[in-house]
Parts: sequence; structure tokens; C-alpha cells
Amino acid sequence: MAGNILVLSEQKNGELDNITLELLTKGRECADKWGTKLAVLLVGHSLASLSNSLVGGGVDVVLEADHPMLESNNAELYCQVISAVVRDFKPSLFLLGYTYLGMEVGPAVATRLEVPLISNCVDLEVADGKFTAIRPMFSGTLHAKVEVTREAPTYILSFQKGTLPREKLSPRQASIETVPVEIVESTIRSKVVGLLQAAIGEIDIAKADIIVSVGRGIKDQKNIQLMKDLADALGGVIACSRPVADLGWLPSESHVGISGRTVAPKVYIACGISGASQHVAGIRDSNTIIAINNDPNAPIFQAAHYGVVGDLFEIVPALIQEARKAA
Repeated sequence: MAGNILVLSEQKNGELDNITLELLTKGRECADKWGTKLAVLLVGHSLASLSNSLVGGGVDVVLEADHPMLESNNAELYCQVISAVVRDFKPSLFLLGYTYLGMEVGPAVATRLEVPLISNCVDLEVADGKFTAIRPMFSGTLHAKVEVTREAPTYILSFQKGTLPREKLSPRQASIETVPVEIVESTIRSKVVGLLQAAIGEIDIAKADIIVSVGRGIKDQKNIQLMKDLADALGGVIACSRPVADLGWLPSESHVGISGRTVAPKVYIACGISGASQHVAGIRDSNTIIAINNDPNAPIFQAAHYGVVGDLFEIVPALIQEARKAA
């Protein structure tokens, strides 16, 4: 199985997304263990600058699929092009992000090529020409190790953003190969007419130094005011996990996690948040994570630097009182 490894790049406004750098770090590690090559696939338009930036960045081959019609993230076109590249390049592993793009592209490419897909992974272990994928189950309370038994020319794996290490790779001179892109316009069924950006509230939580974040453990919408009082006393802002945003208790721009905002404050206080992997992925770059939860087995404690097991309705008022004294 120990063949070449291919990473799908994601970029925005001419810069590589962090998920690409994470995948390249893991891909380099796997390629070195297997003694194979690491390649990265760029899909889009006017890619020369990005391709050149990757030449000395630790990869062996840069595959460039450049076409004016690929400038917008049209998943239909991307699937056509990426499927053709994977079919011709024949990597043992094709790594991509469990992002909005990857969620569309991964299953479609796997179906077109009739190869296995393991999605929503958080890590990958390789040894002796074999691999084991690690993925969360039951909202991140457990992690499963997935070993494949079916022989396939390529295995596709998608990874949560923020779960893999991101390191500067040792320089090596990569070759740039242009991928022929053939698009028959008459076969295209969809068209991207624009990109909608999520509205950012008056306070951008991604820029906050102190965040008080709430989960379902606050029990009722009326209790959000208590958490806002704590955020105000500490000079911070309030945020939330996905269930709270889905319930409409706080606006969607307050949602922290893989499908919301990624934050890196000096202090992140998780109140009544269980700690699903999707949420943890959005806070892993925080300097200090403090968790308050009445469940000592909550997964959030595995990510926290400090943890308090107890009733947050007793703990938070005491914190507010002390914070106001110190102000």
C-alpha cells in the first residue's frame, strides 16, 4: 500500500488555508515513514504564486490544475478535475480537509472512483505499509481506530481542521507539473453566482482576548445573562457551542467550532460545554482553556489546561464577584 501521498490544497485570497499546512505536515510524516513521495494538488486559477511558494516547502511534487472556470469553488467542476487527477496519479492516500469543500468533494470523488472514504478523522498512524485512521464517535466522547481490510488503489481520508499539528517542513526542491484540465461547458449543471459571507457581529469573537463560552449545560436561555455578566466582569465577550446557536439563544456568529468560528484568545472559559471534537477543534490555539462542568468525564477536560468540576450556577456568581473586586 505504501505508494505516494496526495494532499488537496485549499486557499483563499491567494493564501493557503491552515488545513492545507496541517495536511502537508501529516502527509510528510507518512511519506517519510513509507519512503514515498508527497504531492499537493492546487485547483483554481492564477496559481503560479501559490505553486512557487510550495516548491521549497517540503513537498516533492506540486500538481497544478489551473483554469479560469475553476476560480470559484464550483464543487461539480472540482469533483470532475480532482477525480481525474486522483485516477491518473494513483496515490495510496488522498488527504483533504473535512471542510465545506471537502465534505462535498470527498464523497463525490470516492463514488466516482469507487474507492473507500474515511471522513471526519482527527489523526492518522502509519507503519509497515499500513495505516490506521482515528475518528471521533458519539459527539467526541470516544475515538475509534479504523483499520481497512479492503484492497483499493486509493484511500480517501478527510480531517477536521485544527486537529493535526502544523509544522514548518524541511525544505526540498519540488517539481511543478501542470495538470491538463478539460471542461465541457455543455455538461455543467451548476454555476456559482456569488459567495455569501457570514455576518460578523459588533464584536468579533475571533479577535477577543477573553471569551466566556456557553453550552447546553446552562439549561435555559435566561441563564445566558449570568454568563454575559461574567464576560463583562472579565473584560471579555460571550460565545457558544453549536447547540446554543442552533437553539437561537445566541447569534450564529457567536458559534465556536469547526462549523463556526475558530478562536485563539488568551483565556477561553467553557461553561457547561461537553467538549465535542468539533468544538475543541475551534479552540485548540487558545493560550489557556478553563472548563467548568458538573460531569468529571466530560471530554472538554481533556482539552482544558484547568478544570473545575461543579455546579456552574454556584461557581460563576463567585467568579463574577471576585472579578469585580479585582477590577
